[in-house]
Amino acid sequence: MKKTFIIILASLFFVFIVIQFFPPKKNDNLVNPQNDIVFKLEIPTAIKKKIVEACYDCHSDKTVYPFYNRIAPVSWKLAYDIRRAKAKLNYSEWANYDRKTQIKLLGKICDELKAGEMPLKSYVFMHSKAVFNPAEINDVCQWTEKASEQVMNQKE
Repeated sequence: MKKTFIIILASLFFVFIVIQFFPPKKNDNLVNPQNDIVFKLEIPTAIKKKIVEACYDCHSDKTVYPFYNRIAPVSWKLAYDIRRAKAKLNYSEWANYDRKTQIKLLGKICDELKAGEMPLKSYVFMHSKAVFNPAEINDVCQWTEKASEQVMNQKE
């Protein structure tokens, strides 16, 4: 029994070592920074700072990775979460969204914050700067409303 346990443990350790040689692709493919929302919409400085701190690791083309991202399978989970997040909203690709999509996304930003669905609890657990207080949520929602009007009034 003890021998079987040692073999299983050694096998798991070997697999853990082997999977370290298969890292996921990093999210650092910032092709055209001018497409970013910060260059396309007027955003008050405090809101811009908060959105970058709380949202950009997952919802942009430039992630600041934590130290634990070098360890598989954690790195795989982070890469998966980032791909999913960017599929829903990518601030780095803001200029590529049509007006209707931009307006819809601005509304979702406010809705998700109010509902407490964003940022994810698992992200906030490791990134305390990502926590939004009620006043910040209110400020972001007021900004998204103004930004929606700005998008509606933009010339094509």
